[in-house]
Amino acid sequence: MLGLKKRILLSFTVFAMFFGAGNLIFPPYLAYEAGRSVIPAFIGFIATAIGLPVLSLIAIGKAGATEKLASRVHPVFAAAFTIAIYLAIGPCLAIPRTASTSYEMVANALPVKIDWLLIPYSIIFFILSGIIALRPEKLTKRLGRILSPLLVTLIAILFIGSMLHFSGSGSEAAGAYATHPFSTGFTDGYQTMDALAGLVFGIVLALNIEALGVKGKDITKEAAMASIGGGVLLLAVYSMIVVIGLSAKGYTADAANGADVLSAAAAAVSGHYGRSVLALIFVIACFNTSVSLLSSCGEYFHHLQPRIPRGGWIAIFAAVSCLISNVGLNAIISISSPILTLFYPAAIMLIALSFLPNPDSLTWTHRIGVVAALIASLLNVLGLYSSTFLWIVPAALGSVIGYVIDRKAK
Repeated sequence: MLGLKKRILLSFTVFAMFFGAGNLIFPPYLAYEAGRSVIPAFIGFIATAIGLPVLSLIAIGKAGATEKLASRVHPVFAAAFTIAIYLAIGPCLAIPRTASTSYEMVANALPVKIDWLLIPYSIIFFILSGIIALRPEKLTKRLGRILSPLLVTLIAILFIGSMLHFSGSGSEAAGAYATHPFSTGFTDGYQTMDALAGLVFGIVLALNIEALGVKGKDITKEAAMASIGGGVLLLAVYSMIVVIGLSAKGYTADAANGADVLSAAAAAVSGHYGRSVLALIFVIACFNTSVSLLSSCGEYFHHLQPRIPRGGWIAIFAAVSCLISNVGLNAIISISSPILTLFYPAAIMLIALSFLPNPDSLTWTHRIGVVAALIASLLNVLGLYSSTFLWIVPAALGSVIGYVIDRKAK
């Protein structure tokens, strides 16, 4: 078993893996829009942005791999679902977003606007993150020991500055936050992609724990403790960012996204210096996540197709991510919303059912419950209903029916 110092280090590593582009841009905009309804909105947000990611890491630790978790439904489903998750959380959406989001902050901090700067920035960004991603077992030293503490310190500086200028959350809630603050915050948590990322990061976390000398079943225990520790850090940092978002209402009235909110708050706190600090926060956070995702995706696809070396897969995904990142942040966010709405309910069911006793024997419980969630979320994406939680009813009912079938089969 590990000592306290190494467990804290692993907790910072988990935090670094999760805390990227979405974690920076969605909480401040939630606070900015929710106003007086910020508490129920924030509770909904942390349920999906902290609770689910922590549970997903623990679930992967118990199952051993994402494919093993999904194979409880069917081997064909396991292959298709796992590949889809890795592509979505990797080169198709999440990795490109790390470069486009951090670039927007860097561009805001520059004294002059240069339209073509995104291209060389994204190239340099992905070359560097690809190089670091080649050694996944070293992420604890490189992310947990150096970049994560620096990131938390910079966010704390911006938080303290915002508190000195804070005037309260007296504004009325806007948009969906005015009528459904909890469910709106809940779906905003989807946009961080962290529950899906937890299904991807499990293998890299296990490699880092093993590199510290942990063996066998102790890896699962240490992974659970690191996941909970990372969740605590996420909660602390999210709370600071929400306060920054609330304070920004007094600085700008036309913010279009969380990047605009943070930029306005930073400029109001300390002018150009504040924008520079904010740009550094975004670059470090997004770089951490890019490294973690490239490493995880390279590891998985090398396992699928060993003929291509792990470094080759990382180079391919870095190149694809570089190309997609140049379509811009708002375009990536608009594309990601329906995809996440489709995948998240099935992922939530896989995570939840993994905590049942002897889950490997509950074939029909997983099969009917997960498929029901997937069908319901598909109907939501197609616009046949718009309720955030309606999928829970058929998914829960399907799981109960499946459980009865499994018990009778025994």
